[in-house]
Amino acid sequence: MRRAILLLSIALCGCAADDQMRVLDTTPEGIELWAWTKAYSQQAMTDMAQQYCQREGRNAQLKDSEVAEKHLVKGSRVVYRFNCVR
Repeated sequence: MRRAILLLSIALCGCAADDQMRVLDTTPEGIELWAWTKAYSQQAMTDMAQQYCQREGRNAQLKDSEVAEKHLVKGSRVVYRFNCVR
């Protein structure tokens, strides 16, 4: 019975082994990543991009963002693109 309840709750939640954030691409010019809005704010993603860009002595600047997917529980999956600028 416990197992059935666990499986049902995972199915309803949609959060079994799902990632909350992922780095899609990195280049010396910038970084592209996505995150669920319920798990990470835009400020948190900017901070992560800033850490990446500071390795090269640069600052992260948001280039653009787009909603890639919407989910009732998780919010929106947003793709963020940052440039590393001096």
